[in-house]
Amino acid sequence: MTKDLQKKLKSRWDSFTASEQKIASHLLNNISGIPFETAASLGKRVGVSAMTVGRFLRNLGYAGLGELKEELRGDAPWLKLYKVPLPASDADFVSENLQAEIRGLTDVHELARTEEWRTIVRMLIDADKVSIASFQHGRFLGLGFASLLEHVRPRVTFDSGADGAYTELLLDSTPQSCVVLIDVRRYSRHFRLLADEVAARGIPLVIITDTQCYWARQLTPNVLMVPLRAERAWHSLGTFTALFSLLISAMTREMGDVLGRIGEITALRQKFVGYVGPSLAARVDTKPPVGPKPATRRRKKSDPL
Repeated sequence: MTKDLQKKLKSRWDSFTASEQKIASHLLNNISGIPFETAASLGKRVGVSAMTVGRFLRNLGYAGLGELKEELRGDAPWLKLYKVPLPASDADFVSENLQAEIRGLTDVHELARTEEWRTIVRMLIDADKVSIASFQHGRFLGLGFASLLEHVRPRVTFDSGADGAYTELLLDSTPQSCVVLIDVRRYSRHFRLLADEVAARGIPLVIITDTQCYWARQLTPNVLMVPLRAERAWHSLGTFTALFSLLISAMTREMGDVLGRIGEITALRQKFVGYVGPSLAARVDTKPPVGPKPATRRRKKSDPL
């Protein structure tokens, strides 16, 4: 069954070679696609040979991919939810893109059911300090996540690495802190170097990436991987923003009332920057003035209309 396979892959992760970790990472994050794969197509997706796929499955105790598919048949109800998109004409491009986005959002919400997710939410709540870094065209992802996170907890920083040393992230973090690194393929060199350094210093590490980043679990068990869609030429970064929003929501559910902090931040922004237009609360609370109604005179027949 699906959970048995996931447990088997995670428990034996450290014993896998780099090539085997690529296969395991793909299986962990694309179980719904296994019935549509062959050893050759699976190998092509992860960049290994069909023989390597077969040898890996035999080491797991399966005669081959066919036996793994047979085991997963017990989870067959999800098959009707999985549909490989057909190539779209120009007129259907918007519809095809919408379906891909829906699948991405579904994948993100499935991550919220995992043990890793619950551990990471707790880490983000309990850490004495949270430092976030992201890279390349996805740099704005980390910056946005840090901005959201500081609304619900104190001591959140985004480290751009502009000083060339990631000083605040590396030197000012402790074993009670948390570092969050975010990147998507093709990964920045800084991403791997920084992840290695954080792990070597014993700082709790969270990696948010895509399913091609097989080495992430070599450094930390706290990994959230958004599936990479082979049929799309680029990442849908909207799935990552949905993931961040879901993380913040999960944190607030566990932390309880965070409106006090949000209210103080709003008050400070009002003091230093200000807002344009009435607040939502002002619009909701607006009531007609209380007092006697002005006297009205009955219209006479001679009055003009």
